[in-house]
Amino acid sequence: MKRTALLLFAHPDDETFTCGGTIAKYAKDPGVQIVLYCATRGEAGKVGDPPLCRPEELGDVREIELARAAEILGIDTVIQRNFGDGKLSHLPGEVLVKDILQVVEKVRPDVIVTFPPEGISGHADHRALHQAVVQACDHVKNRLNFKLYYVVIPQSAVHEGGPIYTTPDDEITTSIDVTANRQAIMEALRQHRTQHLSIERVFPGVLAGDWQRLRTTEYYQLAMQNGRWLLRPDWKETGWW
Repeated sequence: MKRTALLLFAHPDDETFTCGGTIAKYAKDPGVQIVLYCATRGEAGKVGDPPLCRPEELGDVREIELARAAEILGIDTVIQRNFGDGKLSHLPGEVLVKDILQVVEKVRPDVIVTFPPEGISGHADHRALHQAVVQACDHVKNRLNFKLYYVVIPQSAVHEGGPIYTTPDDEITTSIDVTANRQAIMEALRQHRTQHLSIERVFPGVLAGDWQRLRTTEYYQLAMQNGRWLLRPDWKETGWW
């Protein structure tokens, strides 16, 4: 039986920005299935400079870009939703929670991965997505057996100020070596062409083919296991499983 990882993010490109190397690493394992849930089509983002499409076309274009990046990374299934870019925190009731809950119950993942509470960048959609995933996991924690991870940035890895929310190093439970998967990260990033300004800012040189400066490790914080919320596990892992 295959092990399944369910990744839940807000926008096209979140998957590659945060954990593209881990995805590519596990996608090579025939015993692993990777499912990506993307809550919006990214239609409120930038269209590039110079513009690569009209603003009203951006959602369609970014959905295609995500499909291409997912193919490069080896993602088996993309669940694309259209809850409104920039609007996740304003959805009525528990619309997002209920949708994620249905996906979790259908996929029955061994591992769930999402943003940490502040969403790394602080984006309102990232925070709302995190909260919805936490609530959905809380609903099923006594019925399904899975591990919930937050993909994080270590405090020690950020040496300059900026709009990045980090996690104290001693709260990071899991580190995954993605050195061998940096070219896949680069190629996946290059599919998100409309977002080239953000990509060049965060990953300078990658659009020109320089992947050697990309991260060699991706980090996670284990938040739930066996139906229990874990505040600060006292062990370290080198993989999800």
